[in-house]
Amino acid sequence: MSNTILVTGASGTIGTQLTAQLRAAGASFEVMTSKATDSVGGVRARQASFEDVAQLTRAFAGIDTLFVLLPLAPHKVQLARNVAQAAKAAGVKHMVRSSGAGADAKTAYALPQLQGTIDDILAATGIACTFLRNAGFMQNYTTFGAQMVKDGMWYAASNDAAQSLIDVRDIAAVAAQILQNPAAHAGKAYTLTGGESLTDTQRVAALSAVLGKSVGFTPISVEYAANTMKNQWGMPDVMVDWMSSLNQIVSAGYAAGISPDAQVLLGRTPISFSQFAKDYATQWQ
Repeated sequence: MSNTILVTGASGTIGTQLTAQLRAAGASFEVMTSKATDSVGGVRARQASFEDVAQLTRAFAGIDTLFVLLPLAPHKVQLARNVAQAAKAAGVKHMVRSSGAGADAKTAYALPQLQGTIDDILAATGIACTFLRNAGFMQNYTTFGAQMVKDGMWYAASNDAAQSLIDVRDIAAVAAQILQNPAAHAGKAYTLTGGESLTDTQRVAALSAVLGKSVGFTPISVEYAANTMKNQWGMPDVMVDWMSSLNQIVSAGYAAGISPDAQVLLGRTPISFSQFAKDYATQWQ
């Protein structure tokens, strides 16, 4: 049985790891890009924008299994509706979506409410779906948080509560496995966390041990973080609400739970934070 795979969001944090793992597995797949190019990193590309249903429909034509990774944008729900409409019109057979831990359209917390709403939109198409409900990324320490680590001080509105982060390489490994055998995962939702739950203080201690220098932690309030996102970073109000709700969830200790899903799917223990720190040490030099 044929299984033509298309990966959206291929140039992002998850997408780059996913495409690397699909290539290593010898899988046949293509990627979607908004740029006018026939290939991305040597992988055949289809051009489309999430903003345009007609473009998406053409890009999804002939695709059996679609990996859905939507950009973080104020109108993310509309982009999801565009994907749903195009996937149905194009005859996509299965969608695997990168969602978020705790996704629930009925929750009072803004970010998991958003994730749950999008999951529901895709599920309502009648197309077989699999949802990867990811915890926070360890790789946040190498992307927007890299400079803080270099400067020796980590700031977070977490109340120093424990949180079970996951290495994106593990998310990609799970996604690659499912994309190559989607039928076994139809109708499933997996909560992907790491195998340990650590506080910010514990994580900066691990970074300090690897880097051979002191990395401290300074807690900030949810309100201070929201003000920074809005007034210094220029983030739209709706996105500030999403990120603030995440800070509230973490601060309340609701992100401390450890799910067995990643370990079961991978057949091994998820990558630890200490191992992540060792693997990415050069990012902070």
